[in-house]
Amino acid sequence: MSDTWYKIQQIAPGTFAIGEPKYHQQNWSYLICGAERALLFDTGSYFGTLPPVVAGLTDLPLTVLPSHMHYDHLGNIAGFDRIVLPDLPVLRACEADGMVTPSDTLFLGDREERIAPTFPVAEWLALDGMIDLGGRQLRLVHTPGHSPDSVSLWDSQAELFFAADYLYRGDLYAQVPGASLPDYLGTAGRLATLLPKTTRIFGAHGNAEDEATAEAPSLNANILDRLIVCLTDLMMSPPAATGDVIRARVQPGVDLLVNSDALAR
Repeated sequence: MSDTWYKIQQIAPGTFAIGEPKYHQQNWSYLICGAERALLFDTGSYFGTLPPVVAGLTDLPLTVLPSHMHYDHLGNIAGFDRIVLPDLPVLRACEADGMVTPSDTLFLGDREERIAPTFPVAEWLALDGMIDLGGRQLRLVHTPGHSPDSVSLWDSQAELFFAADYLYRGDLYAQVPGASLPDYLGTAGRLATLLPKTTRIFGAHGNAEDEATAEAPSLNANILDRLIVCLTDLMMSPPAATGDVIRARVQPGVDLLVNSDALAR
């Protein structure tokens, strides 16, 4: 693993967090290995070269699943062969002849002057379906709120939940196009019912002060109760001026940035 852009952390047996502490968004992707297959959840930014790093961690047959179509999660998508997507209408609308090109409103590439990639889809996965890696099962969970196409992965046996951009340490973005406060709240309620309080939640962005201290962003599932309170309060608050961005504290170190327009979406 000669690419010094990445920081690797083994967070559980057969489970690797692949971080980009030099990137201003501090992305974290996750390599989840079973006995027969491996799954890469997200492909990070455009600044590193991820495929050889993954190859250095596993030689199992690999499937790649982006958590959603934002540009900072598709940076290395072209470097992998087998890509799968959740079977969502908003993503099916981006397909032509087996190839997917994310729409501008899903990709948001103008923030870093990126052009949306076009890539083949090997399989469309059913929501709430199980991904079998051989002795390890991952449940595909639709988690809209940050974006309409967001999904997460639930490993119930290991009590690991890979939340992508829905929940992590730092600023949570609900002020971007496609964000929805009703969806955010609905997802929080479902997750609070689904996940035991002993679950470790791993997100897709960190907030370390420097590279040396960067580690995979982990939260306890108890935060879901506080998130529900925060979102409920926002939904009941007097409406802000159109287009205003509101900062709401979920807990120390976790703030939700909300565009007032997203309150009604």
